[in-house]
Amino acid sequence: MMADLKLIVAAVALPAMLSGCALVASGSPDWDARFGESNRIMQSEQLIDPQAPTRNGQIVPATDGRNVRDAMDRHGESYRSPPPSTVTNINVGGG
Repeated sequence: MMADLKLIVAAVALPAMLSGCALVASGSPDWDARFGESNRIMQSEQLIDPQAPTRNGQIVPATDGRNVRDAMDRHGESYRSPPPSTVTNINVGGG
C-alpha cells in the first residue's frame, strides 16, 4: 500500500517538475537577448560626454612612463618603510 502511494506521488510530481523546467527553458532566449542590458544602461548613464574619447584622441599625456614608474616605486616604498610616527603617548592613568 505504501509503495503504491509513493508511485502515485512520483507520477504526479515528476510531470510537474518537468513542466517547470520547460517553462524556464522557453523563457531563456528572452533573458539571453537582454543579458547585460541593465549594466550597459547604468554605465551609459554615468558618462558625461560619451563622444569625448573620439574627440580628444590626439591629446598628449601630461607625463611619461618614467615619471609614472618612479611615482609607483616611491608609493610602494612608503609601505615597506613607513615614516616614523610623530605621536607621543604619555599613557597617563593607564591601567
